[in-house]
Amino acid sequence: MNRIRHVERRRTCLAYSPGGHLSELERALEGIDFPDCFHVTFGGGRPTRLPARRVYSLCHPRRSIARTLLNAFQALLLLALERPRLVISTGADVAVPCVVLSKLVGARVVYIETAAALEGSLSGRICYRVADLFVAQWPEQRAVYPRAVIASGPLL
Repeated sequence: MNRIRHVERRRTCLAYSPGGHLSELERALEGIDFPDCFHVTFGGGRPTRLPARRVYSLCHPRRSIARTLLNAFQALLLLALERPRLVISTGADVAVPCVVLSKLVGARVVYIETAAALEGSLSGRICYRVADLFVAQWPEQRAVYPRAVIASGPLL
C-alpha cells in the first residue's frame, strides 16, 4: 500500500469506464485519500482498488442517442443528489455526461486523457471544453489539447 501524501477533503466524484480507464485513474490517484468520495461507472467491469464508499452504475451509452440521453438523465439526478465539488475522470463514454453536467452544480473538473489516443479521444475532445485541468499523457497530445498539462509519464 502506498503512503498517503495528500487528503482531498472536497466531496469528489470519480467517473470512469472499467478496464484501462480505471487502471489509469488508480495510477494517477496513488497517494491521495478521498474521505468523501463516490464512483460513477457502468456495471460489469472489474472492481476498483480505490476506496469505494458509494458506487453508482449508470446506463452504458454504447454510442446510442437514446442510451446517452438515459445516461445523462441518470447523471443529472446523481449530481443533484451528491453535489460533488470535484470531479476526476479518465473517461470514457459513460463518464462524459457526468463530467459535462457536473459544471451545473459548480464542480471543478480534472480530466485525464487516455494514453491510448495520441490524436485525442472523442470523450477527451468533449471534456476538454469543460475541464478546469486537462492532463495529457503524451507531448503529441498537445496538438489536440493546447491547454493540457503533460503528465510526468504514462499512467498505464
